[in-house]
Amino acid sequence: MNTPPFLLAAAALFWGAQSGNWLVAAACAVLLEAPRYVERRWQLESTEFNRVSDFCTVLLFAIAAYLYFTFGNPRAITLLFLWMPVILLPLVLAQAWSTTRSLDLSVLFWSLRRYPMRRATKLNLGYPAFALWLLAAAAANREGAAFYLGLTLLAAWPLLLARPRSYATGVTAAMLLAAAIAGYGGQLGLRQLQQWLEASAPEWLSGGGARTNPYRSTTDIGAIGELKLSQRILLRVEADPARTPSLLLHRASYDDYVGGTWIARNARFEQLAPFGIASNWRLYDAQEPLLQVTVHDDSDGNPVLSLPANTARIEGLAASEMKLNALGAVQVEHKPGFFTYRALIGTGSAYGAPTARDLAVPRAETAAINQIANELGLAALPPDQAVATVKAFFASHFEYSTWQDQPARGRTPLSEFLLAKRAGHCEYFASATVLLLRAAGIPARYATGFSAQEWSALDNAFLVRERHAHAWVRAWVGGSWQDIDTTPPIWFLAEAAQAPYWSPLADLWSWARYRLAAWSAQAGERGWSDALIWLALPLIAWLAWRTLRGRRAVAAAAPGEAAMATARPGLDSEFYLIERHLAERGHVRRDAEALTEWLVRLAEQPDSEALSRLARLHYRHRFDPAGLPAAERMALRDEALAWLARQPPS
Repeated sequence: MNTPPFLLAAAALFWGAQSGNWLVAAACAVLLEAPRYVERRWQLESTEFNRVSDFCTVLLFAIAAYLYFTFGNPRAITLLFLWMPVILLPLVLAQAWSTTRSLDLSVLFWSLRRYPMRRATKLNLGYPAFALWLLAAAAANREGAAFYLGLTLLAAWPLLLARPRSYATGVTAAMLLAAAIAGYGGQLGLRQLQQWLEASAPEWLSGGGARTNPYRSTTDIGAIGELKLSQRILLRVEADPARTPSLLLHRASYDDYVGGTWIARNARFEQLAPFGIASNWRLYDAQEPLLQVTVHDDSDGNPVLSLPANTARIEGLAASEMKLNALGAVQVEHKPGFFTYRALIGTGSAYGAPTARDLAVPRAETAAINQIANELGLAALPPDQAVATVKAFFASHFEYSTWQDQPARGRTPLSEFLLAKRAGHCEYFASATVLLLRAAGIPARYATGFSAQEWSALDNAFLVRERHAHAWVRAWVGGSWQDIDTTPPIWFLAEAAQAPYWSPLADLWSWARYRLAAWSAQAGERGWSDALIWLALPLIAWLAWRTLRGRRAVAAAAPGEAAMATARPGLDSEFYLIERHLAERGHVRRDAEALTEWLVRLAEQPDSEALSRLARLHYRHRFDPAGLPAAERMALRDEALAWLARQPPS
């Protein structure tokens, strides 16, 4: 290795301190630094290096696939970077314990083996391995000054040693210190900027797809064409199908409608404290829970939970924090990937009391809403009858459709839905119902989440797909918030009929991925990493045996490493004069290139048969424990000098 002594060991130990894998780090540090003090080496050919590189590549892809199907992104990417230097360690050790000082790039890239470069490019893996250890330490994401200090010292170490002689040590150290202070201040500033953005404009940071923004819901009301929905399974919900044949899982509610977008104006989150133990959380005081539902969440680490109405407690969720807003959204800080929690349903509610905003009707929709409200006579009805009237109105006069045409001029899409088209998806029904109930004097909110109706015997649970995303209404009736769904029930079957023919195969794959994720979650990250290490050890031992069998260990004296002055047998071979002569004429033997491979490239040279005979004598002189008999030793010398004498002068 071309790195300073102990630099790689220090980087590995720094990684161990950040990741908590001290035993692995210590073993790697010893293996990386031992070649400086152990004189034995193995003379490996390019095929051996290729074998080790291919092994590392296959191991990398296998672990990447396992992490993805177990933890999902982005957690899988973080864990892959965390273990990258350990995965690639066999290749680094192969160079460190061999007589080769640098590797041809073809060892790392399959394409260069098939189409080699006209001029070989060499690479010593010392500093790339050092950088990889530092990157892996950063992936552990242990914030604090200790990490930054360790990173600075390790980066400054080789820079100080490599400084030009014209730069004094003190000047160089002062420049590095100034750069470190500036970098530390810069990263603190970026962190504060991120925190300010999260606090000041959280709606900017919401994602798409299955993610839920608790501050804003941009609907597809007014969108032209067909609403495309995904078959991907997001949740598995364990509940009694006899008591709950369908279940609305709430994520977020909104109280203000502006041009096709619902906004949560009353959405300030309040911090919750764990209840009893760190994994239990109480949303409100309730008597003995009436129902328990277990949710297995695999929706890319969405921080907004999917909860049944009137969830009083959440158990089994080891989140770093949990927050609740007055509209009933529950947000958590939890590492990305698969997680499970139990929702215990009570008789009360954690949602805030109605406000004036829960009765507001947008000016653009007032005419159409008042027209329908007057036709139904909602203002004269008590709240429960008004709700029943609105539900009957949508059930008898409207149809479900995922296709929308251009609305007539002068009408909003929602007005067109109420007065003319009378067909739409759940966002139309929920939005129109909220505004009609408000026109009747009933406080109402727009609610989003999922509808769990698809029972799976294989999972023994309800499956919730991305296409099961749903919108409904929460109305204040009888002194409490009640869920009201006016979308025709046919919507669920209509969307299921559009499922592609390969859905069963995709579902089976999702089930296998879920079972693997559930097992891994039970084992814990340390459990799976320990199992991975013990599984990799016999594979690495097998690789070492395949690579080193039949290879004779030789002593090496590499510049810059520990003193290894013991002379190797056969260094007085006259064949080296031939090798030098050919190198001067452009026939350079590549690093890690076997002598036989080199001679194949020289097959068109004069006296190639004589070269082959001399190479065989040279190999025996170098590696045969008994050496060459005196007669053959003399033949090697005489024939080599004769071969050189026959060559034309340069």
